[in-house]
Amino acid sequence: MMHLSLRGSGERFLEACEAALGLRPPSTPNTVASSGTLSILWLGPDEWLIVISPGGKSWSVPVLIEELRKALAGIHSAVVDVTSSRKTLVVSGERAEEVLAKAATLDFSLAAFPVGSCAQTNIARTQGIIQRRGAQDFVIYVRTSFAPYLRAWLADAGEA
Repeated sequence: MMHLSLRGSGERFLEACEAALGLRPPSTPNTVASSGTLSILWLGPDEWLIVISPGGKSWSVPVLIEELRKALAGIHSAVVDVTSSRKTLVVSGERAEEVLAKAATLDFSLAAFPVGSCAQTNIARTQGIIQRRGAQDFVIYVRTSFAPYLRAWLADAGEA
């Protein structure tokens, strides 16, 4: 997976991003815009995480960054490759909500955290971003150095 940090604001910024990506960054807090292998997670009023999953359209990070920077020329913005700073962990299956509830203080019910939601939160004493892709399908984006710890913590929580 590839991760890009995207910063900016205003209608011109959003239109330029949509022109370059084919997908508009979401403006509703804690939501995700997705199309194929591309997802854009809302992290703050002027901050998003672009996630590019393997498969589908072949995105090249340097080319994508260049396309975004061209589209955003003259607009106060920033695009940074943060791929190496994060790892992706998937929690899925019939007990996914239960396991995550042990790790974080969010309400993971479908009503409170619907498909297409994301949140930055503390997860098992570390920080990360949780994205809900399906009813019992979650993705956690965590700093690379914490990934082995969190993977082991979640595996242990899934055993209990």
